[in-house]
Amino acid sequence: MFFAEGNERRRITIRFTVVSIFILATVLTSAIAISLQYYFSQSMATESALKHFDRDAKHMSKYLSQLDTEAANITKLLSGLDQLVEDDHFNRKALYTFAELMRSNPIYFGVNVGLPNGDFYQLINLEAFPSSRVKSFSIPSDRWLFSFVTGTGDNRIRQFKYLNDDLQERISRDEVTVYDPRVRPWFVNAQFGNVSRTQPYLFDSIQSPGKTYSIKLPDHSGAVLGMDITLDTFSKYLSTVGQNISGGSANKVYVYKPSGDIIASNQEKSDQLKIPESTRLELPPNLRDFVDNLSELRVSNQTNWPPIDFAISGQPYGYVVDLMKLISQMTGLDFSYVNGLNWKGLVDAYKTGKIEVLQSIIMKDENRHLGVFSEPFLSLSYSVVTLEKVQPITNILELKGHKVAVPVDWLFIEQIKQHFPDIEFVEYASTHECFQAVIREEVLATLDTGINLRYTARQFFIEELRFHDSLSFFPYIVPTELRILAKNKRLIETINLALANITPEQKDALKLKWIDSSSLGQPTKTMGVVPYKALIDIGSDSKKHNKLHKLMLNGIEQFVYVTEFASGHSMLGIVVPSNIILAPSRHKVLTSIFITAVCMLTFLPVAWIFSNPIIKPINLLCRENVKIKHRDYDSVIKVGTCIKELDELSDSMLEMAEAHKEYEESQKALIEAIIRLIAQAVDDKSPYTAGHCNRVPELGLMLADAAHKAQSGPFATFSFKNEDEHREFRIAAWLHDCGKITTPEHIVDKGTKLEANYNRIHEIRMRFEVLWRDAEIVYLTLLAQSPANESVLREQLNEKHEQFRQDFEFIANANIGGEFMSQEDKDRLGLLANVTWERHFDDRLGLSPFEELRFNEVKTGASYPVIEKLLGDKPEHIFKRLNKVEFDPKFGIKMEIPEHQYNLGELYNLSVSRGTLTAEDRYKINEHIISTIKMLDSLPFPPELARVPRYASTHHETLIGTGYPRKLTGEELSIPERVLVIADIFEALTAADRPYKKAKPVSVAVDILHKMALDEHLDIELFKLFLSSGIYLEYANKFLDPSQIDEVDISRYLD
Repeated sequence: MFFAEGNERRRITIRFTVVSIFILATVLTSAIAISLQYYFSQSMATESALKHFDRDAKHMSKYLSQLDTEAANITKLLSGLDQLVEDDHFNRKALYTFAELMRSNPIYFGVNVGLPNGDFYQLINLEAFPSSRVKSFSIPSDRWLFSFVTGTGDNRIRQFKYLNDDLQERISRDEVTVYDPRVRPWFVNAQFGNVSRTQPYLFDSIQSPGKTYSIKLPDHSGAVLGMDITLDTFSKYLSTVGQNISGGSANKVYVYKPSGDIIASNQEKSDQLKIPESTRLELPPNLRDFVDNLSELRVSNQTNWPPIDFAISGQPYGYVVDLMKLISQMTGLDFSYVNGLNWKGLVDAYKTGKIEVLQSIIMKDENRHLGVFSEPFLSLSYSVVTLEKVQPITNILELKGHKVAVPVDWLFIEQIKQHFPDIEFVEYASTHECFQAVIREEVLATLDTGINLRYTARQFFIEELRFHDSLSFFPYIVPTELRILAKNKRLIETINLALANITPEQKDALKLKWIDSSSLGQPTKTMGVVPYKALIDIGSDSKKHNKLHKLMLNGIEQFVYVTEFASGHSMLGIVVPSNIILAPSRHKVLTSIFITAVCMLTFLPVAWIFSNPIIKPINLLCRENVKIKHRDYDSVIKVGTCIKELDELSDSMLEMAEAHKEYEESQKALIEAIIRLIAQAVDDKSPYTAGHCNRVPELGLMLADAAHKAQSGPFATFSFKNEDEHREFRIAAWLHDCGKITTPEHIVDKGTKLEANYNRIHEIRMRFEVLWRDAEIVYLTLLAQSPANESVLREQLNEKHEQFRQDFEFIANANIGGEFMSQEDKDRLGLLANVTWERHFDDRLGLSPFEELRFNEVKTGASYPVIEKLLGDKPEHIFKRLNKVEFDPKFGIKMEIPEHQYNLGELYNLSVSRGTLTAEDRYKINEHIISTIKMLDSLPFPPELARVPRYASTHHETLIGTGYPRKLTGEELSIPERVLVIADIFEALTAADRPYKKAKPVSVAVDILHKMALDEHLDIELFKLFLSSGIYLEYANKFLDPSQIDEVDISRYLD
């Protein structure tokens, strides 16, 4: 029989199955195997290439972050050198330390020390920047260049000392200088204790851009230490490492700010549009002699006013910079640039003689006294930019009553403000920020020159804005002509002569390169900014960091990788054509497919044996059986097979798995119900803690799930591996206070210091009533004896009554325990305790048998009346322990045990410094955790719940071993245990049903948690997660009274 009859369908026999599969396998195996091999091999090869790329890129990001951190750390370390500055002079012994540091770290260009009196000292590493040898006139044997500036006013001198590798001087030279470290950004921005980083600027000694890490010396001398790194170091590193990443020289590597501004790159900065060079002019004799005797001139360079005058990573660029090159070619004037300062700083530097030429300035009455102005070299028009929905604007008066954004220290702002006071001008850090303010609708428009606005919009890929060009200022005249300013008249004459001789071709080239909006294909349109908008977009979305994105950029399919470093202040972007990465992988895939196909065809006849159709489903059934063994019922699936017997076995296995699952679920439900019943019983035992055992699990599970979901940070490696671990934690949270079922109610509910089974303040009050009446009896007795003294006696009685009121109020307030009790208050209690009254009745009458035994142990017969104290610590107030307290060593309990079980002494209880609990009360409450341990340890938990006793009994531990009951340390506490610590404390702080304290607002509870975290009483990283995930607010909205939910500034706790 080939077929077996069944109720639903026919099933073939095993023999027929074996024969049929063998025949079919020989025909189909080759085609299927080759197809699958091709598909999976290609996927694996592609994934492997992408992993290598990701690894290399992350290594580069890590290196750049470490470089920034290392530079900051070394700067801070050097600032701590002893006696770096002595008697307002630099201690040159430190040069050996500086040299050794830079010898070990050749990336550092120099170490600087600036003093408050203007003196400046610098040790330069000549090997860090090769071109510095030419600019400093050093020879190959020179290893170090030590320069220092001293003097004041026009007598400032810079001295250079050329040193060999051992810091031995070869020669020295002097020159007059106006360099003053006190106006440089690295000096001005330096702070005590924190390292400051400058934006890239031109180093004065080499006219090359770099960054300075600076810090004020801790000796409070006012001196500042700086560490220089040239951007050439970054670019060379990016070029070198970029070659090693998959793709080699085709890689484009950028280090840039989140806004898109480039800090460093492996791309060469080359102008595709060259300005025609100028020939040397024949200057008049007087000007020729003047130029020949003139040293290098310092020229201002603004940081951010493109395309007229700006800097990229500290290197000057722009229309005026190219113009000054032409002037230098024609006249022989030697220019160097000073940047890193805002416009006001440049003007101040010009006024004080620190720079000689101030360029891109307008001439007006207020500044004519500053020097001699050149002929205008460029006339600008103004524009405003708004959202597209704003109607056309032709006159600035249409902006009346609106906010208008302008760059800070804008060249034209003062005169415009003077003419148009009804317009509110808001200053922003850059033109780019002005655009963002318009987009965010913080202002109606931004105002600047049309050239600057259009250039910035193209530079940062800003679209969908309206440009309102040729803005009129009628009826006022606002100057628009840019000029060059200097104090020397002959210098301006020379510059004017050069301006007059600039050819029309040169003017057209300058205009085409920097101004003409039709030159969109030129590289200057995005100079200083990453050339792809995708780098900015990906950088702004942290979810897209550290991933590879396949994008079409300029018509080419490319892989883009972006990550952040330096605490998010900088981004690393890498762009590589996709064909370069995938080409080797595809070649390997094709080779692998060819080899696999040959092998498959060769061994196809023996690829399948007759037993395979039987073994395969049986093996699958075995795997399903293993799943059942491990209780993984949900993943048990039906094994597909055409063999009748195996199909029936598979069905039976599914049914068995389902039955096991239902039974296990019912057992779990029963256990969970019992656990919740215990927790509810604990809560129901005391109305004052009602809900605690219910709320703590809720909060604990919220926080544990947040840690479980964390993809980065300290909890990236933590997770509940399966539902059993999650259930184990949940059960432990529900049982964390099950031991409280053994804690006496009057201890748990103790809301005042004198409270036992009732509040004994009423006994104290009754004694005051006795004193009150005794005073009245004395008064009446004396009054009967001396009626004439009624007024005096009445006054004395009133004074006593008032004193009694005050004394009782004091004792009653002390009973509340709301504030810390000072020693002075304790002394007052001691005095009041000695006040006496007479007892006329036997205090042993009406006692229970237990009380009679205790009283008989400490009391003897007494004659009446008996003198009693107002507040007493009597022997009968002491409850001795009936049994010696001992703990099984396996529990690891290390709690201190008070001598007595209870001490109800009135003075003793009232003298509790904080709260309402005595040491005996506190131990009794804390003893609940011991009961928890004993109770849970006695239960036969299954292996998947083995940690329940441990989790449930560690929520009173601290990270420094001061908690209870085991005095565990942070190394001994797991993350789930630390979670329950925070959950238990926060619930207790915010609970509104505690008799001994008021519920705290959320902000106060969070602040207390923060202080406890700083004191290592709880995990500070979990505390930060508790805040950053918003769990504190989610819990508050769910469980707290709205009056407790106030504003919490979580940023102050997350920094």
